[in-house]
Amino acid sequence: MASKEKDLRRAAERSLKETRRDFDKRIDEIRAELQEIAPEAVEKVERSLNDLKNDLKTELKTGFDDVNGMFEDEVESGREQVREHPLLAVGVAVMAGVIVGMLLGKNKD
Repeated sequence: MASKEKDLRRAAERSLKETRRDFDKRIDEIRAELQEIAPEAVEKVERSLNDLKNDLKTELKTGFDDVNGMFEDEVESGREQVREHPLLAVGVAVMAGVIVGMLLGKNKD
């Protein structure tokens, strides 16, 4: 089983490397064509691509920080509920354990 996962991972990595190589090759071809047509256009396109790349990095980081903050808020809210109602929290945990135990402990006839 682990061997299949490793093989799939290696195949995916190879495919990703090949795709990246193809993209890099195509980008170089486009860059060369643009350089022949209009050198100023190449500079503008590269600046735009760099700006887009930086914006994307910023957006991803901001989005991750937002999700992380929301997760921490929810965890803290849960902790407050447990602190305010410890017996209820223990009761719910016990009931969940009993239900899971009953479901897993059923005899298969």
